[in-house]
Amino acid sequence: MTNLIVILNVCSKEVKLKRFGVDRLSIQRLKKSLAYLESKQRELKKHNNSDTRSIESLIKYLKKDMLEQFNLTNYDIYIKEEIIDTEIFIRSVKNIIDEHSA
Repeated sequence: MTNLIVILNVCSKEVKLKRFGVDRLSIQRLKKSLAYLESKQRELKKHNNSDTRSIESLIKYLKKDMLEQFNLTNYDIYIKEEIIDTEIFIRSVKNIIDEHSA
């Protein structure tokens, strides 16, 4: 009986570690996506007066993709409205990352 309890404890710890690893991987992927979004936002600011429609379209796509891929509304119910303003969206994503990185 004791052996069975030890095996169950080890299995439950492995499950917790696997679950933690998946969450950690998602956070790492979210950080990379956020870094890419920030770089495109900086690029957009540099091209102040030139034709920036393609960069704006890419940024819009990135925000929607991040929202869906990482289910960000599960962590911040207002983020869907914040998608309009890229700076606010970036701040919200950073807050989500900070809260779930610990």
